[in-house]
Amino acid sequence: MSYVLFISEQKLKDSTAINLSVDPQTLLPYVLQAQRIHIESKLGTPLYQKLENEITAGTLAGAYKTLVDEYIGDCLPAWAFHMCIPFLRFRTENGNIYSKTSETGSPLTTEEAQHLREEVRNNAEYFTERMIKYITNNLGSFPEYGTASGADVSADRNAYYNGMNLERPMQKGTKLTLRDFLTPDLT
Repeated sequence: MSYVLFISEQKLKDSTAINLSVDPQTLLPYVLQAQRIHIESKLGTPLYQKLENEITAGTLAGAYKTLVDEYIGDCLPAWAFHMCIPFLRFRTENGNIYSKTSETGSPLTTEEAQHLREEVRNNAEYFTERMIKYITNNLGSFPEYGTASGADVSADRNAYYNGMNLERPMQKGTKLTLRDFLTPDLT
């Protein structure tokens, strides 16, 4: 399976608390997941594919290069780190899942790991907001942005997630009411 990464292994390790000795094959699935979940959803499929094509062809330049190097390069490592934190100490080998322990340290408690993830998410959301602002302030440089159709992922301009989605469907009015939150059997 071929794939295009928007950041290098070195960028990931330089930009996060991930130790240089962590095997890149351990990190790769989380970089790919973060790229598809958090980057494609903010760029939209057409712009995401444009970047993939430019990187593959070696023709990434101008505003596209700035977007990848300075904006995606800031938020993607944080999202990848956020995605891999729960799994860094686990390995799947020979059909079993093992928990690795360190000889020189103690593992984080669940609460500590959740706090760390929340801090990493805060950083990732901040850098994602900067990326979205760069794109929306330079729409003329990114004609693919906002042109999703069919099965494409549409660009989402909201960088922050607070656990509750209050966005209104496009076809509804602009006023939120209690009915918007009730199930049909309660109305």
